[in-house]
Amino acid sequence: MALVRTVLACLPYLTLLVSVLGLTWRIRRWRRAPAPVAPLFPLPPSRTAAWRRTAAELCLLRGLRAGDRGLWLGAWPLHVALVLLAVGHIRAFVDFPGLWQALGLTPDAVDRLAGVSGGAVGLVAMAGCLFLLARRALVRRVREITGPGDVLALLLLLAVIVSGNAMRFGTHMDLGPVRDYFAALIRLHPGPLPDAPGFAVHFLLAQALAVYLPWGK
Repeated sequence: MALVRTVLACLPYLTLLVSVLGLTWRIRRWRRAPAPVAPLFPLPPSRTAAWRRTAAELCLLRGLRAGDRGLWLGAWPLHVALVLLAVGHIRAFVDFPGLWQALGLTPDAVDRLAGVSGGAVGLVAMAGCLFLLARRALVRRVREITGPGDVLALLLLLAVIVSGNAMRFGTHMDLGPVRDYFAALIRLHPGPLPDAPGFAVHFLLAQALAVYLPWGK
């Protein structure tokens, strides 16, 4: 039992190390890839226009919409939901009582608002994952080019989202112990996992996804 507690205490640091090393390796590999001989046409007239085009592509996935509108209708809401969920998870690390007071919101009101908005976004993300899985299983041309890694990534992401939704719609969870846990991790004095329903499963699945992402597509 002591060994299990030690492994769980050290696992977040190992996850971070593997993820950072994997991303570094992946970026170095991209940078070493041969560049196209001819520039793409038409070129943006200025650096500002180039950044604007890049931002529009990142935010709207315009290339995907032009190439496959059906896929875009499922993938774009999923990506937006994932960004919103990432932003919402900031409250798991730190709270903003001054901001809530300035907005005239009580802690209970903030929790209710976060519960409703987070729950809705979590359902959208889950629907997006199910759509992409169904598309890989039902569309022949997509099924033919689908490998085990494609399915594994979606299943891991779906498991993280489902476990998060289970926490969101289940018993109310106090974020105080969760913030204390992550604060102890940052101070390099890891403690036991918070005694919150479903947190251990959700956190371990999130770590598995973080480890896999740099090595997958």
